[in-house]
Amino acid sequence: MYKPLIAILLFEDVEVLDFAGPFEVFSVTAQLSGYHSLEVKTVAKTKSLIQAKNGLQVIPDLEIAEIRDVDILVLPGGDGSKTVIQDKELMEWIGQMAKNAQTVFSVCSGARILAKLGFLKGQHFTTHHEVFEDILAIEPTALSDKNALFVDNGKFMTAAGVAAGIDLSLHVVEKYFGKRVKERTARYMEYGDH
Repeated sequence: MYKPLIAILLFEDVEVLDFAGPFEVFSVTAQLSGYHSLEVKTVAKTKSLIQAKNGLQVIPDLEIAEIRDVDILVLPGGDGSKTVIQDKELMEWIGQMAKNAQTVFSVCSGARILAKLGFLKGQHFTTHHEVFEDILAIEPTALSDKNALFVDNGKFMTAAGVAAGIDLSLHVVEKYFGKRVKERTARYMEYGDH
């Protein structure tokens, strides 16, 4: 049986809950299916140790050269996203993965990456409340939804700050696997009112 691959991007100064929230949601969904429904991997430019925001250290599962295709691409935020959008090689890889992926979503200031790649042209988006101006400076045609927890434009989605990545991940689980699986995942995580 085919298992969708979920790749969660890591980079220096990434916001911890931006990647850890989606990682937990998708990993719990996988766990509840006996690890048959999907595969979750973290990916970075290299396999070197990543120093996330506030000093948490993480070792990525894969480096970008090891991934040819991905079904769901998660782009977390954090101050490091400012550096990511200046990294030509990494941005080319993200653009390539996004082209063939079924779903691409950003959490928090990860929306900078989508904006820089042109994926928010004329599209509704949300992000961390302190980052809206940044996004509009990169992509002036983007339409901000400042009160949205997340925005689903079909293939491309954006979540507001930090914890909202959990909500968007649960939304993606429901799109792929149905409401019952989403509710089981949320219940296992003791998240929200299920």
